[in-house]
Amino acid sequence: MENRPAMTLDALKQLDDRIQASVNRIQQLQRENEQLAKRLAESEQRFNEVQGRANSERTQHEAERTEIKARIEKILARFDGLDLG
Repeated sequence: MENRPAMTLDALKQLDDRIQASVNRIQQLQRENEQLAKRLAESEQRFNEVQGRANSERTQHEAERTEIKARIEKILARFDGLDLG
């Protein structure tokens, strides 16, 4: 009978060790999750900033393109008005 309590204590010690290891792993994963969430938020912010700049540049390029097209059309209209024949 003396052997049985020792086995029970060993089993409880092993269980306690496994539980503590699990708790430690959960805490580690929670820290990693927090770090990843922070990195994700920073990446999303950078993406939104870049996207905003890209949209602004696209709008500017479209305006420049429209202006260039209008100037070319005016130049061509002047050529159409010339009597070259």
